[in-house]
Amino acid sequence: MEQKEFRKFLLEQISLPREKWDKQFRDYAERKWSEKAVVREVPEFFEYEKRGKDLKRYLAGLDLTEEELKGKKILDLGCGDGNFIKECLDKKITEDVFGFDYRIKKEAVPSNYRGHLLYADFEKGPFPTRDFDLIISFAAVEAPSFSGEKKFPKKTLIFSLEALKEIGEIRIFPIRKSHPQSGLLGIEYSRRVWAEILKELESAKGIKWTITPIDIKSSGRNKDVWLEELLVIRKK
Repeated sequence: MEQKEFRKFLLEQISLPREKWDKQFRDYAERKWSEKAVVREVPEFFEYEKRGKDLKRYLAGLDLTEEELKGKKILDLGCGDGNFIKECLDKKITEDVFGFDYRIKKEAVPSNYRGHLLYADFEKGPFPTRDFDLIISFAAVEAPSFSGEKKFPKKTLIFSLEALKEIGEIRIFPIRKSHPQSGLLGIEYSRRVWAEILKELESAKGIKWTITPIDIKSSGRNKDVWLEELLVIRKK
């Protein structure tokens, strides 16, 4: 099955209650669970290996290729250790790449990455730099949960739109989806919040957006399964 068809298949299956899942989907969900268990048991020892894996995870989740990043001005929101930025620089994918994170300590950043890894809280903008071709977030920009955890994705999106070129893109991964009968109430709540935010910005800012299935994830004692999707936003 081709990638596009397989992703459509995942979306169709996750929209069904568990008892109606196709055997192929059940087997795939079980494999995802098994892979997660293996990852927990095998630590990553070498920094260069971790960087390479992080770059691959970013590209897969954000549905991008290295070729598509070349020459682009890129901002990574919530970049953590900055492995994506470091790999882009070291592999000469692009020299115009930056990462924001409130945990970054300037004095701890190696000299060859300074100016690229910046201390900034992307929820409190406006951003110190702008005119980006691509603004990305991998597991950092999230909607608030019904547990009351404070997150401000709408503010982040407004700051991002202000810092984005007219023909640029914002890519956020993951946006999660589950079946209403799955019992994953946090995912359902987050999904509704995202829908409200996007509808509001569509009306107020004229944005265009799409949500595309990428892959499923399995976790928890009950081997809960949900779909992880990619949100792409353009100004028009």
